[in-house]
Parts: sequence; structure tokens; C-alpha cells
Amino acid sequence: MEKVKIAVLSCLKATGVCSGAACFRAINNREKHFDIYKDMDVEVVAFFHCNGCDCDYSSDVEYLEKIEYVCSLEPDAVHVGKCTCMEGNLCTVIEKMVKYIEDRGIRVIHGTH
Repeated sequence: MEKVKIAVLSCLKATGVCSGAACFRAINNREKHFDIYKDMDVEVVAFFHCNGCDCDYSSDVEYLEKIEYVCSLEPDAVHVGKCTCMEGNLCTVIEKMVKYIEDRGIRVIHGTH
């Protein structure tokens, strides 16, 4: 069975109401945006959040350390949680993170549960 490593990116604001349970249920059951892994062994290497709406992503050392670490884990894909969309549009902060991840050759999939 093929093994795949994935990470999940979510919104920091969502942590006030989100336990991550719906994402993990969808991963474990290979549902919704995780159905592409039906016949694969999935390893979740990271479940991480942005650093907030006010973060200066060009100079925030903690953010850079976090995102570099996630990229160093070499996930096959990073799933971007549905919590990152505002009225159908991707949050601009998350857009910057997605670009950073894609620039490192990692596939980004918009959607979780």
C-alpha cells in the first residue's frame, strides 16, 4: 500500500470553535477532500495554524521557523482547511502561506472536510 504524508493548515481564529475533529474524521474515513487517499496509508505529519491576521509574515521569526519545519517534513500535500475561506475567498494571510508552501514544491489542496 502506498504511503502518503500530509499536513493540514487551519485558521488561528478558528481554534476558538474548532477541535480539528471534523478534519481528522474526514482523514481517517478518507472522506470529502481526503477521498483521494482511499487506497493509501496516510501519515499526518502536521496540523498547524497561521499566526493570526496581524502577523508580518515577511519578518515573523516564529512563523518562518514553523512553516520551514513543516516544509522540511516533506509532506506530499498540505490541505488548507475550509476555515481559511472568508465568504468564499481564501484569506489573504493564508494565500501568502500557500504561496510559500507551493514555492517549495509541495502540493496544496484546498479543502478538508
